[in-house]
Amino acid sequence: MHILLLTRHYPPEVSGGARRPSLLTKALRQLGHRVTVVSPFTLEDQDSITVKDKAIDNGISNLNNSSPTLQAKSRFSSVKSVIRLWVYWPDDNIRWALRAVQTVKHKDIQPDWIMTTSPPESIHIAGQLLSKHLNVPWVAEMRDTWTEFPHRKILAKSRFRAAVEKWIARRTLGHANAITAVSEAVMSEARKYVHINTPECIIPHFSAPPPAPVKLDETALNLVHTGGFIKSDHRRELSPLLNALETVFKKQKKLVFHIAGPLTQEEHQMVNAAPFPVKWHGSINLNQSQALQAGADGLILYTASNSHALPGKYAEYVLTGKPIFYMGHGDWMSLVEDDSTLEPLISGAINLKKNTQITRKGGYTHIKAAKEILDFLNHAERG
Repeated sequence: MHILLLTRHYPPEVSGGARRPSLLTKALRQLGHRVTVVSPFTLEDQDSITVKDKAIDNGISNLNNSSPTLQAKSRFSSVKSVIRLWVYWPDDNIRWALRAVQTVKHKDIQPDWIMTTSPPESIHIAGQLLSKHLNVPWVAEMRDTWTEFPHRKILAKSRFRAAVEKWIARRTLGHANAITAVSEAVMSEARKYVHINTPECIIPHFSAPPPAPVKLDETALNLVHTGGFIKSDHRRELSPLLNALETVFKKQKKLVFHIAGPLTQEEHQMVNAAPFPVKWHGSINLNQSQALQAGADGLILYTASNSHALPGKYAEYVLTGKPIFYMGHGDWMSLVEDDSTLEPLISGAINLKKNTQITRKGGYTHIKAAKEILDFLNHAERG
């Protein structure tokens, strides 16, 4: 099978969900299938199409710099962001999506399936247009809800914006030949936009087994969080997590908190002011992130209050065999196959012992996910 995969998030990034397309591509190719990736990134393999976008930011730059020049640029960038917010629909990534469509149209390519994976939701418009142009079936993958429990702040604040994007979602996803989602909550919303009896399949978050662990300070109790905070979800603020860890630190004086992922300038200031040791590792690739997880004494799973979505990084955490401490309740907890191995952050971390290993059920690998997706697409094509 030949799949044309359009994604804005391809390279191994820190956020668990953003790794999904690259892991899926790797697994499909290992199983002998062809995947042509269309992304903003220059990839090593020849069977990929790069559509450049200068707006791509890997979050590696040092945000501690608070010079007047940077502040002026930040204010200017904020103004441009507001303008883009109301000019480009459903999001400003639509510019890249339309360029990707034009680029693919000029290529000599005829896949068996087109696959688009969101967020951003604008990627699905590209899938719809290319499906019509190439006369090829299109499967839309939803990693997050679109307008329900939105991750974009504007959708939570503006009813008008949410109403318009619901209309866009119906017009776009109504043309999908198949739909996949990471959970029933996400699929429940998608069903409102697709045609009745559209083939559907839930493929939960998955991961590859971790590499050899990073060697961290043997005299410390190392707690690790990988992924962003408000840069990933506007509801996930860093300060409540730091407050909880301060409580832990009063009992666990050897605590060191490790963060791997993008931080805002304000979050950097919070980290620098924390009353316990915090080590920021920056934005690191998949292997580095998983190696850091494997070297931890405990892993932190932090969700927004009343969150429905199981974080993508949970699939990575499970494969390490390390204790997982959660903060933030919600329906996502019902998606955990073996929730007996999850502990509340404060009480769990206070009682954590060095080199604790956990035997737990679960562990959904990228190879298993790829096999299920292939089986689903074969049935959807015949159906």
